[in-house]
Amino acid sequence: MAFRTLAGRWRAGAAVAAAIAAGGTVAYCEDPKGVGFDPEALERGAKALREINKSPYAKKVFELTREQERTKQAEANKEEAQYKVYAEQQRKETEKARWEEQRKTMQQDAQAKAQLAQYEDELARKRGESDHQKNRERNRELVTLQEQSVRNQEAEKRRIQEQIEGERRATEKYKANLEKEVEREKALAEAEGRIKENRENEDVNRRAMQLRLEEERKKLVEAINTTFTNLGSGTLALLTDKEKLGTALAGLTVLALGVYSAREGTRVAGQVFSRWLGTPKLVRDTSRRWFWQRGASAIKSSEAVKKDFSDIILPGQMHDHVRALAAVTANTKSHGAPFRHMLFYGPPGTGKTMAAKRLAKTSGLDYAIMSGGDVAPLGGQAVTQLHDMFDWAERSRRGLLLFIDEADAFLSQRGQQQMSEGLRGALNAVLFRTGDQSRDFAVVLATNRPGDLDSAILDRMDEALEFGLPGVSERQQILSLYLDQYIFKAGTVEGGAGAASSRGLWQRFSSMLRGRSSSPDQIQVETFTPGMLQEAAQKTEGFSGRELAKLMASMQAAVYGSAQPTLTHEMWHRVLNMKVREHSQRQAFLEGHHTMN
Repeated sequence: MAFRTLAGRWRAGAAVAAAIAAGGTVAYCEDPKGVGFDPEALERGAKALREINKSPYAKKVFELTREQERTKQAEANKEEAQYKVYAEQQRKETEKARWEEQRKTMQQDAQAKAQLAQYEDELARKRGESDHQKNRERNRELVTLQEQSVRNQEAEKRRIQEQIEGERRATEKYKANLEKEVEREKALAEAEGRIKENRENEDVNRRAMQLRLEEERKKLVEAINTTFTNLGSGTLALLTDKEKLGTALAGLTVLALGVYSAREGTRVAGQVFSRWLGTPKLVRDTSRRWFWQRGASAIKSSEAVKKDFSDIILPGQMHDHVRALAAVTANTKSHGAPFRHMLFYGPPGTGKTMAAKRLAKTSGLDYAIMSGGDVAPLGGQAVTQLHDMFDWAERSRRGLLLFIDEADAFLSQRGQQQMSEGLRGALNAVLFRTGDQSRDFAVVLATNRPGDLDSAILDRMDEALEFGLPGVSERQQILSLYLDQYIFKAGTVEGGAGAASSRGLWQRFSSMLRGRSSSPDQIQVETFTPGMLQEAAQKTEGFSGRELAKLMASMQAAVYGSAQPTLTHEMWHRVLNMKVREHSQRQAFLEGHHTMN
């Protein structure tokens, strides 16, 4: 404790002494009582310094004080080093923050530049789209203007052609009138010339005529005298010989009776033969046979009916409906019930006639086909021939299916002004014969315009079937059928479109005499894939069955028209595209025709 006190005093005195020795001043505190300097403090310091010097611990105190000073200096240095480390860390943090801020700034600048580039690209794209849309609109306007110009040119062309045609007709009419006038003047001049010539030569002509008449009178008198002389002598001989007179009278009587009997017998026999064995004039085609005709057929099952219709391709529901009608008709015939009349309508070439023929064959009936266009030229005779045809149909032993094609040609509505009396009578005759159901015949009407038929005719029909255009699958099946018939089987017995080989010996001999081959060459086909048939079915949208058959017939004609009878891919596509173009042109013509009408 004493050492610490001494050390403290030594430090205080040393400090004072050091301050004095350095020439400094010693601070003092003003006394609140107004004393300016306290000498006692200095004295106490000096006294403390003398005590320290006299103390045996003075050296230790000095060393301790120096050690403490070094320790404080080391602590100060350590704090300075720590401060420098802290300052360096702060500088690094500041630098890192600055670089981070700079990186963020650069990233923001890059994002801003990217957004600006994207915005400019979007503006360029929108500008391009706007320019493209303007160009399209401009092109559309140009096309519209060109089409309008073409239409105007066509209209002007038609107007000029009509004007030229009208002027030509007027010229021809004027020329005809002029020629007629010239001919009339010429005839008048010739007549006047002949009259003048006759007047001038009247005396000569009269004398010549008198001489000619006198000669003819003399010849006639001589012939009469000779005839009466011969008759008189013959009559005198007959009257004087009674046996000759009786023989002559008997011979004349027998001769007159023979002539009369032969004439009347021939007339009656002809009428009977025409009635029972002849075919009515209105019937164009029939399956009815006279001497080997069989009677009623047995009831057919659905499988047998399905087999009969296997080669006729119709849309699914229509195919089932027609087969059901065939089965119903066959069963109706077997049961002796009355038949049902039917109406087939739809575009041309959709299989109405073929379906009617097969329906008659499947049901065991004969069929007869007539055209409605044959009725109008008959005039007043149409009624008689229609009744004869229905009478002929009633005499069929198997029953008859009467197919009337183009029925709208004479069974149209009676309110039309252009309907003649003959057509009106024909319509009434058909209405009379179909008023009641018959067990002898069934009537099937076919038309492309069912709306033109008379309402009473429509009321007579028990079934109405619409034959539409075939779809893609049906077109492919039809093309496959006719491809096999017209191409693959050409030159064989089963070939179609006139490409079948001669069947009988007489046909072959006849072909040989005419210098022809008995059968056409068979057609060779390059590699044929189902895809070609599918492509054809896709391209022939809107084709009817008849048009598809004509397409295959054109393929056959193209093959036989080439040097080698080979169907190539190029020929297939060429004929197909040609027929598709023809169909499009035909449809455009029909649409334009209906538009003009």
